[in-house]
Amino acid sequence: MTTSKPPDLLPRLTATLLDTADDLPTRLAQTIRRRVPSYRQPSAVTDQELQDSCTAHVGFISSLGLPDPERDKTVRMIGASRARANFPLPDVLDAIRVGSEFIWGEIVDHARSSGAASDAELVTVAGQVWSMSDEFVGLMGAGYREEEDLRLINGERERFALIDTVLSGHDQPNATLWQAVDRLGLPRDRPYVVVAVEAQGSGQVPTPRIDRRLRGDNMESAWLLRADVELGIVSCYQAQIHSVRTSLQHYQVRAGISPVTTDFGHTPQAVRLARTSLAASGHGQVTFFSDSAIDTMAAGAPDVASELSAIVLFRVLELPETDREVLLGTVRTWFGTGGSVSETARQMFLHPNTVRNRLRRLETLTLRSLSDPRQTAELYLAVVSLPRRTTD
Repeated sequence: MTTSKPPDLLPRLTATLLDTADDLPTRLAQTIRRRVPSYRQPSAVTDQELQDSCTAHVGFISSLGLPDPERDKTVRMIGASRARANFPLPDVLDAIRVGSEFIWGEIVDHARSSGAASDAELVTVAGQVWSMSDEFVGLMGAGYREEEDLRLINGERERFALIDTVLSGHDQPNATLWQAVDRLGLPRDRPYVVVAVEAQGSGQVPTPRIDRRLRGDNMESAWLLRADVELGIVSCYQAQIHSVRTSLQHYQVRAGISPVTTDFGHTPQAVRLARTSLAASGHGQVTFFSDSAIDTMAAGAPDVASELSAIVLFRVLELPETDREVLLGTVRTWFGTGGSVSETARQMFLHPNTVRNRLRRLETLTLRSLSDPRQTAELYLAVVSLPRRTTD
């Protein structure tokens, strides 16, 4: 009694089985329709598509050990077609399992009824059947995932194009402005803001999953990453600005928020104002456009603000570096405390008279009085504009 495994036994068994049962793929399709719920009619998989996949399944097992690139390509294409039909991958794999069990049962019945193989030989063939089934699953799954990846990439590119259309405020070849708004899921009847978040230039999104965080507060949004900034369109009311700011602060980013607007045709202006608010923000700060009119104005017109800074503070800027930084540091702290000498002295560990002397010296050098609201505003604008000055 031999224990060797005839290498051609499985192909020979399936070949003779198909000769006597050419309806095997059809009966296999009927079995899958009956045993796998998602394949029951109506189903995303047509009768012809299921028949083709069953024929491929039977042929794959019968061609054990024979390289066939075209056969493998066909199986991958079937997997891709299931992905295009949005058919769940677990159901596809369940159908393959049912198919392999059916084919194995048919092989066993045929071998026993025809005497083509003994039970001992069938035991050796069983491993080959399930090995081929695993390979079939691998090819189908690979085709399915490749198609899903491709659809994901195409979907992301399409979404980016739609967001760009809304940010432009005009119809584009890929979609009209209103089509883009609708396809992005942004409500037409709600106001919105544009958010500008500083990007690091490394290709990493500074606010990952912020759309989910905002959706938890009943705000829909769409986001687009550019080289220097991540732009977001957030559907929200004025009363929800605090929630937008809180969501951004979670990421510890530097960001700016435009005023609330209701006209998607004005989105380019909102983008500009959001960028201006970003420019007025400090490190890790989220600035709404109306938070500080003077800071925002300085950020929105940096060249003008820089010239004003040079004119107002030119005698201060000519001082030695130590003297200059002492005066500027004191007045910045004084502005930050709302003009409180005592609080400035406390924060800087100085005597209040020292603070007063430094402020008087600043008034003398700039020819401006800190007790005059207009001149104080000029000094404040000049001081906050200093970081934005060019090296010139």
